[in-house]
Amino acid sequence: MHSTRPRTTWKVGLLATATAAVALATTPANAVVGESVKDSTYTFTAKLDIGNGERSCSGSLVDSQWVITAGSCFADDPATGFKIAAGAPKLKTTATIGRTDLTGQSGQVSDVVELVPRADRDLVMARLAEPVPNVSPLALGYTAPAKGETLEVTGYGRTKDQWVPDRLHAAAFQVDSVADTSIGITGKSPDGAGICKGDTGGPAFRKTDGGLELVAVNSRSWQGGCFASAETRRGAVNTRVDDINPWIQQVLARPQEQLTASADFNGDGKDDLVMLHNYGRSKDGRNEAGLWLLDGTENGFKAPRTVWDSGTDSWNWNASKLTTGDFNGDGKTDLAVLYDYGRTDDGKRNHTGLWIFSGTGNGFKAPQKVWDSGKDSWNWNASQLAAGDFDGDGKTDLAVLYDYGRTDDGKRNHTGLWIFSGTGNGLKAPQKVWDSGKDSWNWNASKLTTGDFDGDGKTDLAVLYDYGQTGNGRNQSALWVFSSTGDGFKAPRKVWDSASDSWNWNASKLTTGDFNGDGKTDLAVLYDYGRTDDGKRNHTGLWIFSSTGDGFKAPRKVWDSASDSWNWNASKLTTGDFNGDGKTDLAVLYDYGVGTDGRRTTAAWTFSSTGEQFTAPRKVWSNAL
Repeated sequence: MHSTRPRTTWKVGLLATATAAVALATTPANAVVGESVKDSTYTFTAKLDIGNGERSCSGSLVDSQWVITAGSCFADDPATGFKIAAGAPKLKTTATIGRTDLTGQSGQVSDVVELVPRADRDLVMARLAEPVPNVSPLALGYTAPAKGETLEVTGYGRTKDQWVPDRLHAAAFQVDSVADTSIGITGKSPDGAGICKGDTGGPAFRKTDGGLELVAVNSRSWQGGCFASAETRRGAVNTRVDDINPWIQQVLARPQEQLTASADFNGDGKDDLVMLHNYGRSKDGRNEAGLWLLDGTENGFKAPRTVWDSGTDSWNWNASKLTTGDFNGDGKTDLAVLYDYGRTDDGKRNHTGLWIFSGTGNGFKAPQKVWDSGKDSWNWNASQLAAGDFDGDGKTDLAVLYDYGRTDDGKRNHTGLWIFSGTGNGLKAPQKVWDSGKDSWNWNASKLTTGDFDGDGKTDLAVLYDYGQTGNGRNQSALWVFSSTGDGFKAPRKVWDSASDSWNWNASKLTTGDFNGDGKTDLAVLYDYGRTDDGKRNHTGLWIFSSTGDGFKAPRKVWDSASDSWNWNASKLTTGDFNGDGKTDLAVLYDYGVGTDGRRTTAAWTFSSTGEQFTAPRKVWSNAL
């Protein structure tokens, strides 16, 4: 559904098959045949110009600096697939946002500087060169679309009588069918609204009491009713986003090109920072990555040093989930990476592996694979990873909260908990220790972390859970704990609920540590308040849930960015005792984006714990220094 200028030939072929009465175009379609929207309406809709007029698509702003759209917009040949490489777009791409009328001057035009594609569907996240002020992003929905549901669709593509319209259009569509990664839709208007070229990547969203929620993005259509099309069929296929909320949140939370973790890797009593850094694609097509170590000092961090490089081997940063622990029990901290190999060649299974970088005290040995899903299917995208000594034997284990999706009857969300127990020489095969069973547990609404919350020497699990919007428009969140028994976990119990207070799960970055030094693990949340009322600053706060041994005290705010601007989306949060005083501190790897010189600037900030409070954040390292 991308559009091209009249000078470009756009070949459209139709498949002979249909799914749920919706036929697919082999090339994407492009604009909504509907009504022009009023000025300043649906301003989150983006107009994408790809290759200086070579292609045109739509999208939606889901964060101040991120647009979600269709991967096929950036494919070399959308007719043969939409697989694209992560990183900078091949063709110069700009996004116009907040401009309902394209002939006006409202909103902002920004370059797209990075693409993060989703492998299993026609979807990509596009990062802008700078945040978009004064435009409210479209909220993410995580409730599955239902057959017969009405969605609103917007786009800047062709209309019934215009090749390149200069206004945003919208129309109501009905959901005809629901598949694992897509939905089939048709227009609801009497003359049959359609989706045309130029609308690819545009949003399909539902209206709720609390506002608007993104459900899907435009992917393919028959283009019936579109200008210069003789086709009469108006069905379309859209790509679902409701079921991949955690993946979207992960992308939003890591605008920089590093996966970050912390631990005392050199055994000097002060925690260090490690970064798995993305070098992108090599000239011969390999994925390159490197491991950087920033040694902690009493006053900050030493300059990073490279302790491993993928070299001639291909290592995909986008396929890596990172955590730390002493997996072999030798007293030195190691790194574990859950690695995604994608689908097997026969397309029947998801292939996943587990790699360990063993700590040497001064760096890390080359990674060694300690587990492979083999003939079993293990979905990396359905796995949330955490580490801890769950059985109290002195060797670190791994936990994975696993998403089974909806039950066969469609009534419940099915989730399981698996443990890879440390043996000293590796990890045992995963064992399921909990299953949501007849209860509905939404993996997409869960943020997982670990800690010894009751101080018994065994690591427990905590989940910050999202209940979504209440009837009066509040955000409701709760905290659940899986207490370790040594050979498993007790059933989860709710230890806190936001109740009448509004707590936005999507605005929360979660981590743990013993911040007051009492031997029990506490929780910290870096919280996003969005833009200030004047639109000039990003507003962020830091909240602490102190452990009582049997639960947690109500959260209390220990820091607020106040008159300073602090961009939550540019912050990657981790914890450690960085100054060696016995109390856990916080560190934020902060992304300043790409400067006018083309270089990306990154800095490390620390919030030092005083026992009950935290000192104001202090910059302790920057690659610009």
